[in-house]
Amino acid sequence: MDRMATSDHPFKLIHADPRMVEDVLRGFVAPSWADRLDFSTLAPLDKEHIGPALHRRIGDKAWRVERRDGTPLADGRRPYVNVLLEFQSETDGDMAWRTHEYLYLLELNQRDVGLPQKEGCPLDVVAAVIHNGAKPWSAPTARFGPLLGPPTEAGRELNQWRSYVVIDYPTLAGDHALMRRLLPDNRQAALIRLESASSDELPKLLTEMLQRWSRPESAGLRRGFHARAGHLLRRRGLALPSLADYERMLAQEKGAREMTTLMEARLQEWHDNAIAQGVRQGMRQGVQQGQADLLRRLAQRRFDGETARRLSALLEDADADRLIEVGDWIVECGSGDELLERLRQANGLV
Repeated sequence: MDRMATSDHPFKLIHADPRMVEDVLRGFVAPSWADRLDFSTLAPLDKEHIGPALHRRIGDKAWRVERRDGTPLADGRRPYVNVLLEFQSETDGDMAWRTHEYLYLLELNQRDVGLPQKEGCPLDVVAAVIHNGAKPWSAPTARFGPLLGPPTEAGRELNQWRSYVVIDYPTLAGDHALMRRLLPDNRQAALIRLESASSDELPKLLTEMLQRWSRPESAGLRRGFHARAGHLLRRRGLALPSLADYERMLAQEKGAREMTTLMEARLQEWHDNAIAQGVRQGMRQGVQQGQADLLRRLAQRRFDGETARRLSALLEDADADRLIEVGDWIVECGSGDELLERLRQANGLV
């Protein structure tokens, strides 16, 4: 969750574009019945949900789109589907329950504002979890686990019901047949490709995306793509030219080729600097790792193995000054719990 907490703003900006939402539904969520939806009617919904006891839940993105078919609503208007999008960077075992709660509150909120309903029927809804983590999504998509005892037919049907669809980037990036079928026009497929690109591939891919969606109405989408690419490169110690620089170059004749050449030169410079920097960092990290191992062994002798194990986890990102402090604390503290509590407080975990 922490990684997404620092990087989900580009995702929200990208998925604020109705054409991106259409591509999510057409390519990944509902390809078999997407043509029954009138995507010209896509409208954003309030992502804040207020429950009966006034408890507040905030989702990521919610949209409403009208259906071309189905029974008209009480006021004669066409029926519609609510679309809930949630962004995750790690598997969340409670996602099925969270999605169920969001959809329940979404329906209550729409009743409160007087939106027409289908008589005696719940809203038509679809929820998608967009997962860009390093490992494939592993949480169950059903709201309920297996029933106790031999399953009944009703139990089988219940357990087959899914509360959300997963758009799993780690899995889809390897589905070359699907990606070839969707690319280059599907915006969600392009984002998946961006997420899995290497440092060398990423600037060129971003250039292609900015060219493809260059119309004025896609300005937010371009900002989101650029911001997300910049975040991915910063995690690798690199940086992108500004979006203004990209668009200025692309507006010129042969701009894409010039931008690609410029980026290749910068990447080579970054690569050379990274090698030199990596050697220096490796030497420092080697010394610090040795200090951390020594502290773990001291904690085991002073307290117990469990304290040493938990201490090791808390020292993963510790700098040299913190390691010196922990050495003093091992001597000063009267118990392993006191030592761990002091380190948690210093790390801002309590």
